[in-house]
Amino acid sequence: MNKERLNIANKLLEFIHKSPTKYHVIDNIKSALLEQGYIPLSFNEKWELTLHGNYFIEQDNAALIAFRMGENMFEKGIRLICAHTDSPTFKVKPIAEMKDADNYVRLNTQGYAQPILTTWFDKPLSIAGRVALKGESPFTPNIRLVDLASPLLLIPNRAFHLTQGKTEQDISKQKEMLPILTIADEETNVEGILKRMIGKKLQITSDDILEYELYLYPYEKGQLVGMNADFIICPRQDDLTMVYAAHHALMETNAKNNAINMVAFFDAEEETNSALGGADTPFFRNVLTKIVKSMNGDEDDMIKMLHNSFTVSLDVSFATHPNYRECGDPTCSPVINKGITIKYDANMHYATTALSSAVFQDLCKQAGIPFQKETSHSDFRTGRTISAFLQTQTEMRCVEVGIPCWAMHSSQESCGTKDFYNLIRFLVAFWNHPT
Repeated sequence: MNKERLNIANKLLEFIHKSPTKYHVIDNIKSALLEQGYIPLSFNEKWELTLHGNYFIEQDNAALIAFRMGENMFEKGIRLICAHTDSPTFKVKPIAEMKDADNYVRLNTQGYAQPILTTWFDKPLSIAGRVALKGESPFTPNIRLVDLASPLLLIPNRAFHLTQGKTEQDISKQKEMLPILTIADEETNVEGILKRMIGKKLQITSDDILEYELYLYPYEKGQLVGMNADFIICPRQDDLTMVYAAHHALMETNAKNNAINMVAFFDAEEETNSALGGADTPFFRNVLTKIVKSMNGDEDDMIKMLHNSFTVSLDVSFATHPNYRECGDPTCSPVINKGITIKYDANMHYATTALSSAVFQDLCKQAGIPFQKETSHSDFRTGRTISAFLQTQTEMRCVEVGIPCWAMHSSQESCGTKDFYNLIRFLVAFWNHPT
């Protein structure tokens, strides 16, 4: 196995392990950008940008846009790579603790983004997210990230003999997917136990916590699997493999182009796309407006810049499954480690067109990067990504790209080590190609 390929795969596993929620994803990327000299921006300030300057701005702790300024951005546009930070999971409800007659303490949760429920049974789980603390003003609470970072919970399955043929569709999220935290004593005050745990972790009092947004996550770290470390198996590959690939490529790209090199990591793709920091909000366009104005441009310059721009939207794709070949398309079903994928959809859930696909294919051929073409089986619905939603805010040519993945929305997903490496190679080539 190629050592560089293994090294990058292990870096991905470490990144995902340290990023249990979308908030931690953005915090980790932000720290890396600051180390590389990127300058943080704010919507509250006038932007005074310089050619070839490196900048970033975050939104609501869950979305971020980073970019390197180009010399002729109005004529050459933006080379944008985008992905999303959210993943299927379970969110802890605002009043969570539930103690039953046998003193089992469970947490009340709500499923987020259609996780495969059976894959969450019988695994050590932990809790992470963000908390809002009292600030100087009611309108400016202090935000702290928290990761309890220990195997605190489990969702136990029933014995096989008691299942009575129950399937995934028969499982009640409200009844059967509630994680067990502990068995309490009769005297234990269950109310507020979660806030007390958070307070201890952050070294604050629970009374300082005004609100929280907390999520469950599989505690165990992912691994490389296969006789030749062929596969990467870990949680949240949808879409953190794509986020890390874009981030890694940005750090590896030093080209000073005429275009702006940009990454955009959006929130809420798995559901609405319209929450703060989502692709279907003004967040992205507001950033572009501030960039254009900093270069003394106007609306005509904005339109020209968008017209000359190109987007690579990243999300994992459905891999051919050797045990379920009937679920794949007869001619357009990609195989793991055979190449990165162009994603197509007749109903335009993906923004790929003949023009944008041609751009992608030519870049791959010039860089010697293998690629495949993917569409869904016509009897199944395809996934949806940020690309189509982004078009409602800013019309840009766009190709939908991914790598083949097994078990999408499972608590543990699988992709190919070679595909991940080749995806990063393509993203670097995309940015480094002369304008």
